[in-house]
Amino acid sequence: MGHAAHLGIKLHEYDSRIRTFIPDYEEMLDQAAETVARLGRRKPRIVDLGTGSGALAARCLAAVPGARVTGIDADAGMLGLATRRMGKALTPVVGDFGQVPLPACHVVTASFALHHIFSPDAKAALYRRAFAAPAPGGLLVSADCVPPTTRVLRTAGHAAWRDHLARKYGTARADGYLRTWAKEDRYFPLAEETRLLQDAGFLVEVIWRRGNFGVLAGLKPRATAAAVGKAARA
Repeated sequence: MGHAAHLGIKLHEYDSRIRTFIPDYEEMLDQAAETVARLGRRKPRIVDLGTGSGALAARCLAAVPGARVTGIDADAGMLGLATRRMGKALTPVVGDFGQVPLPACHVVTASFALHHIFSPDAKAALYRRAFAAPAPGGLLVSADCVPPTTRVLRTAGHAAWRDHLARKYGTARADGYLRTWAKEDRYFPLAEETRLLQDAGFLVEVIWRRGNFGVLAGLKPRATAAAVGKAARA
C-alpha cells in the first residue's frame, strides 16, 4: 500500500495533509535535518528509508548543501514527487527498504516510515543493516511516533494526538483515523526502540521529543568494543 492510500488521501494531497495528521511535523523534521548537519560532513551520502515525497530528505539537502540522497520507497508515485522536489540530488530506488540492500553512506534517515515494521525481529534486522551501511562515526536519524513507556504518559500523548486531529477533522474522524492507523502501524515504545538500536550497536540519543513523537539518533562508534578490547590486549 502506498503512503497516500495508507492515510486515506490522494497522492497530490500528501504534503499538505500530513501536517494536519502529525502534530509539530515541521519542527520534528527540522530537528532531524539539523542533526544530520551536525555530523559535520561537507557532502554526506544519505540513505533515506521510506522517502515518500522527500520532505525530510529535502530538508537535509537544504541543511547540508552538496549532500546526495539515495531514496528508497516501494511507492513509485511518491518517489516521483520526491524526484521533482530534489532533482539530480536524489537517486530514487523503488523497493521495500526492509529488503533492498542499503548502499554505503554517512547517514541513514527515516521519517514516519519505520512504524510500518510490525515485528521486533524485523526491526532489529533493519537496524543491523542500517548500522552496517554508514562509515564509523556515521548516524541513523529517525523521526516517528515513539510513545512513552509508562502508561500514564503514553495515554496523555495519545490524547494530545487525538486533540490535534480533532481540531481539523472533528472527534469522530479523529478517532477513526487513529483506529485505522493502529491496525496498520506499530509504534514501539521509546524504551524498546532504544534497546533495539543499542542491540544493533548504536549509541542512542533522544534529539527531540513532544508527546508521543520524537527524533532519535543512533551514532555508529568510530571503534567497536571488540576493537577497543583487541587494542588493549596488544
